[in-house]
Amino acid sequence: MMTKSRIGWSLAAVAALLLAWLIMAPIPAGPSPSPRSPARDYAEAVARFDRTLAGEDATIRSDCLPRLLTHGHKTSRVVVLLHGFTNCPKQFDSLAVLLYERGDNVYLPRVPRHGIADRMTTALSGLTAEELTSSAEAALDLAHGLGDRVTVAGLSSTGVAAAWLAAHRDDLDEALVIAPAFAPRGWSSRWSRRLTAILLAAPNIFAWWDSKLKEKVPGPTQCYPRFASRGLAQVYRLGLSVLDGAAAKRPAARRVAIVTTAMDEGVANEPAHELARRWRAQGGDVRSYEFPESLRVHHDMIDPEQPYEQVAISYPQLLALIDP
Repeated sequence: MMTKSRIGWSLAAVAALLLAWLIMAPIPAGPSPSPRSPARDYAEAVARFDRTLAGEDATIRSDCLPRLLTHGHKTSRVVVLLHGFTNCPKQFDSLAVLLYERGDNVYLPRVPRHGIADRMTTALSGLTAEELTSSAEAALDLAHGLGDRVTVAGLSSTGVAAAWLAAHRDDLDEALVIAPAFAPRGWSSRWSRRLTAILLAAPNIFAWWDSKLKEKVPGPTQCYPRFASRGLAQVYRLGLSVLDGAAAKRPAARRVAIVTTAMDEGVANEPAHELARRWRAQGGDVRSYEFPESLRVHHDMIDPEQPYEQVAISYPQLLALIDP
């Protein structure tokens, strides 16, 4: 019969081996681009949008459905706005109106597994990098029928998706990569890679954005009050594929603008800075801008319903960065 001390040592050894396996688990390669299917003209783009809207079901909040702000014809530019993690297209409504008033057509798709009326949904646990890139590519394809030039802007998780599009799609005129979620705040590139491996291999857990207030966290009511570790790991996985590819190849997009904020409470800024350095070294047309800490611009610099919103500061800078 094993003594209690031997049982304890055996359990510790098993735990150590399990942890080692998790840390050393391989990270799957990032998604490959899908075959392109650009909309041929304005009518086809609108028809695709109508089919997308018709395909939404009753589980989606009415204020989280995809949006299309159009002048009734193809414009010189179209802007695609990809909402952030646990939010929905409503996040970008105010910025979309400003772009529309400048003469652009604007498309706001819904990212898969977002915008569900049940804010305690577990759907995000199944989010994959492939879903993020597939939805981003579908939005880009549709946008070709809405504007002569296409800009895609993404925030946080979709900031990574916008960077992935910039890496792979030479039919993208401009990518605006806003506060991309390559790694959590305070984590180095080396350790964030190991964290990604652990989160991908470990069982999913849900974490509250605010562990004290939980579902009563203030701010936009369409946001989920918690996030899935597996879904977040897939975002990091996608980001690693973009960073690794940037070491050897310039971005396919014609222009890229990368925006960070020194007061970001959610993500590490250094990977975004490193991406800009790598792409510039490869000859890419890459601009960077970081909001200084004194301006108190937070990670979600888009949603005017956030209690800490600073859109009077962030919106003019973002509009200036979008190529006129």
